[in-house]
Amino acid sequence: MSQVVKQIEDKFEIILASSSPRRYEIVTDVMGFANIKLMKPSFEENLDKTLYEGDPVRYVHDTSRAKAIGIVDDIKQLEISASEKRPKLIICADTVVIDSDNNIHEKPKESQKQLANLLSFRDSDGPVKVATSVTLIIWQNTEDYSFEQFDEISEVHFDPDFPLGILYDYVDSRDALDVAGGFKVQSFGGAMISQINGDFFNIVGLPLNKTFKALYKAAFPLEG
Repeated sequence: MSQVVKQIEDKFEIILASSSPRRYEIVTDVMGFANIKLMKPSFEENLDKTLYEGDPVRYVHDTSRAKAIGIVDDIKQLEISASEKRPKLIICADTVVIDSDNNIHEKPKESQKQLANLLSFRDSDGPVKVATSVTLIIWQNTEDYSFEQFDEISEVHFDPDFPLGILYDYVDSRDALDVAGGFKVQSFGGAMISQINGDFFNIVGLPLNKTFKALYKAAFPLEG
């Protein structure tokens, strides 16, 4: 653990408000936080996508914010009986894939949907975008908390010549049914990708650069 990470942990309880194992790995294995608490957001992620036509990034922004508001309500209930009321840094996030036609793709859940996604991405005229919105809750107590929110967009270029047989095999493996768009860049799914522009970890599920800087700024606001 780096000294900076230890200092942040000494000041705050770190909470990851996500059920994503990829985000957990980024916060623990990559950033190096050893003592984090997990909470699952209660928000159902059911915003009407038709309201976001032409501005799909706002959809993921609003979803992340709604998750954070739900977490605040949950923590307020927990704080009533909690014996220790340490300041907290709570990380909420949402990730979607946006195709070249501005359609929003979340977790496919079914192989047929995953296959349709990947074929569409492979045959697209341009890159698909992976958009993540992070809402950081800086929690002092039930009466004193604030939100810091930021968005990150990475471009992913799929290889138009990637063999269909391998793509079908990837779908048959049932890998990545639980991630936005239906592909994992950090595993074999990355073989379908010829180029990435932007934060690699954002595609995995959490932008590393912006998230760590936000945690640092929250812990050391006077250092800029």
